[in-house]
Amino acid sequence: MDAAAPGLLAPDVLDRADVRAGLAEHDFAAAFTLFKKWGGLSQNRIASACRLTPGKVSTIISGSQRVTSFDVVCRIADGLRIPGGLLGLAPRPWEGTPTAPARGSRCPAGRRRDPVAA
Repeated sequence: MDAAAPGLLAPDVLDRADVRAGLAEHDFAAAFTLFKKWGGLSQNRIASACRLTPGKVSTIISGSQRVTSFDVVCRIADGLRIPGGLLGLAPRPWEGTPTAPARGSRCPAGRRRDPVAA
């Protein structure tokens, strides 16, 4: 996606307290479920946007698997256009105005990562 492309999620979905809590805790089972409920996204649409398989999204939503890979968190942020600050990441390259970045946070390709975060 380029910098001008809109995200799949409406801003009001990302403004919801339950969505923000799920994102802040990296609870993608809750976040994906809420994206389906409030954003109208299918599991296939989430999978495609985040470069995951639909089966992987299904196992995440069911709680059978958690997202622990930093690269996958970044793919979710970029694919769904979730501002970095909501996930404890540095502002994403496509963000027009940065959200408050997490202390020392960076994603792959030279962006720093918080050494304390697991």
